[in-house]
Amino acid sequence: MGKQPTQGQKKTKDQISKAASQRSKQTKKKWTKGRAKDKLNNAVFLDNTSYKQIETQLPKMGALITVSTVSDKFKVNGSLARRCIRHFAKSGLLVPAGDQNSKQYIFTVNAQVVAAQKAAAAAAAADKPQAQKKAPAPKKQ
Repeated sequence: MGKQPTQGQKKTKDQISKAASQRSKQTKKKWTKGRAKDKLNNAVFLDNTSYKQIETQLPKMGALITVSTVSDKFKVNGSLARRCIRHFAKSGLLVPAGDQNSKQYIFTVNAQVVAAQKAAAAAAAADKPQAQKKAPAPKKQ
């Protein structure tokens, strides 16, 4: 029970109703702070530039390549990530890591193919004549 008013401080009905209405207007405590998750805006189609980007960046991704890692890195949806993984596995760029399951694609980069690509790129760079640099212009005094 709360404090009872002393003899000389009787509350009127107006004061009691006013206090009750103020209590009901106060906001109630929220027990959880709901955090809104950001909506992903992943691509559902591949254009030529994004295909080239995936083709060059996929071997550099590391030892573990899954649908979720491809989807996160290249901002494509899951079905497109699965198609990309299947395509590059068929071409020999990716090899399965262990036993495969239809639900989870786990692949690694084929080291032999990557080494062959690097060697081809180095040979192409060696064949190309390098442009000679101009001599710096003399300073004006």
